Amino acid sequence: MIGRPGPSFTDMPPPADHQSEPRPDSILVQLSDLHLRCGEQGSGPAQRLQRVLDAVAELEPRPDALLVSGDLVDAPSEEAYDEALRMLRGSGLPVHAICGNHDDRDMLRARFGPGPAPEGSPVNLAVDCGALRLIGLDTTLPGSDAGALARGQLQWLEETLAAGAGRPTLLALHHPPVDCGVRVMDAIGLAHEDRAALEVLLKRHPEVMSLTCGHVHTAMLATFAARPVLICPSTNSAVRLDLRPLEGLPFAVAERPVGFAVHALLGGRLVSHIQAVS
Repeated sequence: MIGRPGPSFTDMPPPADHQSEPRPDSILVQLSDLHLRCGEQGSGPAQRLQRVLDAVAELEPRPDALLVSGDLVDAPSEEAYDEALRMLRGSGLPVHAICGNHDDRDMLRARFGPGPAPEGSPVNLAVDCGALRLIGLDTTLPGSDAGALARGQLQWLEETLAAGAGRPTLLALHHPPVDCGVRVMDAIGLAHEDRAALEVLLKRHPEVMSLTCGHVHTAMLATFAARPVLICPSTNSAVRLDLRPLEGLPFAVAERPVGFAVHALLGGRLVSHIQAVS
């Protein structure tokens, strides 16, 4: 027996006005690995970033802030960072940035904060984004593409978490504390001894609901210290997924959409979305 056809999409009533309904307690947009460049070579990364920012501008409700999880520029220069500042401020959102392995700590801090510090100091941050506390931990190792936690970093994190004990917290790093299986990226990951120390520390701080990272140029989900770890895609390029256990495999770009992440604090849960941008 053939039933009566259901209503088509064109028959559906218009959506109700939900403006009176409560919005999420916090909405944080994350961009990563912008790799902005100077000169003619900079047009591609800048155009791709602008498409991502255009997509961010369409989000409803309006996000509370913008997190950039490292590699704002491809090669540090005053011009490249000025361009990054101009484009990101164009979003109209508060911008919070941490360093990636392509960044210069002092140039980044001079434009994005968080305030004066001795030359070469790690760029750590702790800010409120609505009801969500965002902590950014600098995992860069100057002169190296690999990641590490410099002396004093874990102590700073311990003290910062203790000061906000019980508050829902998202911890942002550039280098993921887990392997992704792509050997060329895992070779420049966070030092294993630092991963172990970070994991021990986080077990004392249940207010950290999730970790988020960049560096790998792909969307990925893992677990660490019994929490989810999200790797945000790059706004500039996507790494080719090659999980073969072979030495010497080169970094290879795939023809895939770029993207960004959205973290929403909903009823005490942190929900993260990946948005692809053609």
